Amino acid sequence: MIAAPALRPYQEKCLDAIVAARESGLTRLLVQAATGVGKTQIFASLPTRLKPWLDTFPAGSRRFLIIAHRDELLEQAAARIQSLNPGLMVSIEQGPRVANRYADVVIASIQTLSAMKYRRLKHLMGPQGFRVVIYDECHHISSPTARTSLVHLGFLPPGDASDTDSLEAPSYDDVTVMAAALDGWDATAPKDRLLIGFTATPNRSDGIGLGAVLQSLVFTYPIKRAIEDQWLVPIAAWVIETKSTLDQVKLNRGDFNQRELAEAVNNPARNALAIAAWQEHAGDQPTIVFTVDVQHAHDLAAAFVAAGARFKALSGETPKDERRAMLQELRSGALDGICNCMVLTEGTDLPMVSCIVHAKPTKSATLYEQMTGRGLRIHPGKTECTVIDLVDIARKHSLQTAPVLYGLPPGIKANGEDLGTLENELEEFLRKHPGFNLESAGRKTMAELNAWASTFDVWAVPELGAFGVGRVLTWIKSGTDEYRLEYPWLDGFELLKVARDLLDRFSVSLTFRPKEGGPVRQRTIAHEIETADAAAGLAEAFVLQERRAVMKLKSADAPWRARAASEKQIELLQRMRVPVKPGLLAGEASDLIDVAQQRRKR
Repeated sequence: MIAAPALRPYQEKCLDAIVAARESGLTRLLVQAATGVGKTQIFASLPTRLKPWLDTFPAGSRRFLIIAHRDELLEQAAARIQSLNPGLMVSIEQGPRVANRYADVVIASIQTLSAMKYRRLKHLMGPQGFRVVIYDECHHISSPTARTSLVHLGFLPPGDASDTDSLEAPSYDDVTVMAAALDGWDATAPKDRLLIGFTATPNRSDGIGLGAVLQSLVFTYPIKRAIEDQWLVPIAAWVIETKSTLDQVKLNRGDFNQRELAEAVNNPARNALAIAAWQEHAGDQPTIVFTVDVQHAHDLAAAFVAAGARFKALSGETPKDERRAMLQELRSGALDGICNCMVLTEGTDLPMVSCIVHAKPTKSATLYEQMTGRGLRIHPGKTECTVIDLVDIARKHSLQTAPVLYGLPPGIKANGEDLGTLENELEEFLRKHPGFNLESAGRKTMAELNAWASTFDVWAVPELGAFGVGRVLTWIKSGTDEYRLEYPWLDGFELLKVARDLLDRFSVSLTFRPKEGGPVRQRTIAHEIETADAAAGLAEAFVLQERRAVMKLKSADAPWRARAASEKQIELLQRMRVPVKPGLLAGEASDLIDVAQQRRKR
């Protein structure tokens, strides 16, 4: 028998986190792991890792249900789980296939489970139900269909059931009803079952957070960390600017209307740009091109072929046998690439792919990361993934590009640089220009940014907006839904931070940095708080109770703030190259210094 592959360190940590969360009484867990780092390997190891708990139940009531969204995901999950658990019976329920009634692990699509008003799900459950439910690609989990399935499975209160059939159409009214139904549910809900959602990108483009269904994010392993740990390959990014405009394209649930988008971008000139960029930067690399619709896939594939490349178009209309043959051609090298329309977004294992062409513009960080992740898996001889972003004229929209995967602004224009190198260059730039407003600069390379910064002086303390209403202390906004308060403490400095987490809630954290170096100490004061206002209230209560000496220094109405800025403040601002306006007050100077120091520490 071939031994099962050893788990990677982060996979072991993830399994440990799941076990610890279950032992603490949580029943609805979220795991975030980047595309390509082996989510299937993790949940295929769960029957063994959860065995001590499962053995406390009768033999017939230890069953697993795996919920997926695509045929490829079903087959891959079944094969992996069976290989790691040869003693278990693994069966698929999908379309005409019916799972064995005695199966230990059932793998099914959400479409199948919801068929015939959920009668197939109810039949699968039988009298014992399922002890563990794993929802793969769970960024879909807040849809009405998924929530109704979870009601039947016993993880959500009956009041959350919905009659809506669509997988991607939760309404805000539904979410309001669900939130009310969940109120108090966890106090009485059964604790003898476990739901685990796995996803690479726990964000939905329609703005509905996963915290509406899941209780706690128990483990996270994002793309940037996986690349740094060498479990994914580095990204070499290129931005190709086109003359197509997206300004007239309407939005639908947070992203572009696909029909109007296809009309805007599927034209010979733009397609020719895509091919020229591919030939220049990645002509010998196995490639996936993401397109808007079926016609776009076929038109772009035909243009590649006309240019002498071996490409084919793939979409949901492609017969399954033809699809499998096409993917095998790509694996064997008989094809240079595939122009794909929404088939290879989730779950397809093609580690040899080392180039991703984004011919489909998107505003969705979730979709962009899924598409890019298709090219990041490690593979013999593969040293990096070339990512080519076609960027159109979009004065009204912010388009996703490769730098956002490293938390960099989408306006940073990559020129084939490794994203880690680009991150270091931007950090050095912000040290030199701590008040620089990147949003005002538009789309520029680092060289262009350095040139622009030498002639323009762009400086502003970010407005707190609604967060600042009622605040007692002088907070600084350091990012989207992120606020900081820094002050001297003991022999160093302490940073109190309020930030939105991946479950669309807020956390309060504390970081202490000694002046003379030494270990940085961090701890979380509170987490999974519903609103930024509530989190700020807890943070300010902490300062009032535990750091009273700080109140005079950081109080928003402290008398010293209304005095003229001191000579030391002005000298420090000048050393930081921060413009000093006439009549600067001490409070304003303090805020500018805080922002500058925060920029230097990014």
